[in-house]
Amino acid sequence: MRPSCVTAAKHHGLWVPLHTGRHVYRPRGLRFVEHSQDPVEHGQDLVEHGSELRSWPDQDPVAELALTLEHAVRCLSVPDAAILLESALNRRRISLHGVQRVLAALPAAHRAQLNRVTPLAESGTETAVRWWLESLHVPVAPQVQIPGVGRVDLQLGASWIIECDSVRFHDNPEQYHRDRARDLLLQARRYMVTRLTWEQVFLDWEETKSQLLTILRRRDHRRPIAG
Repeated sequence: MRPSCVTAAKHHGLWVPLHTGRHVYRPRGLRFVEHSQDPVEHGQDLVEHGSELRSWPDQDPVAELALTLEHAVRCLSVPDAAILLESALNRRRISLHGVQRVLAALPAAHRAQLNRVTPLAESGTETAVRWWLESLHVPVAPQVQIPGVGRVDLQLGASWIIECDSVRFHDNPEQYHRDRARDLLLQARRYMVTRLTWEQVFLDWEETKSQLLTILRRRDHRRPIAG
């Protein structure tokens, strides 16, 4: 068996969402041989991806990127699959045309949802938050350039900026100070700035969603900014 889906995506350098088990690929007809009492070696943590192929398509020990993504879009939820696709696009590991080939075999409804992936998202955290907002039909734009400030992760409506931390642990003091200086400049222009950590998006998402919805219902994001 070979790593595929989210497990192989790590080897390909993609931003990977939370997941359980090790995702593996094996050709049709190859059977798992039980030879150990160790639960890991015994295959109990394996998530298997079948294939119509009877042999490996190449000699690489890890499923190649297109096959990795083909398995992922069938295995994962739409937002998690979007995280992998947008990471591959942003890191220029695949083109938009390549994504279309990956999605070609999916049912039309599933394909239509994933067709809106963008190469602009710089982290899976950003993708997860944006896709949730888009599901609510909230006007949101990724990687917006604001004069005198630079790019911001997400802009909602006229005046709400959401910045998304891309890693679990964020302890770079220089980056911390730069981020707060940007926040102050944005707030001086009447933007509302919200910073979301990896933990808030992937570990405490239900609570985070509730708070974001409260802000959305107040329509703060429609407030005009200073000229």
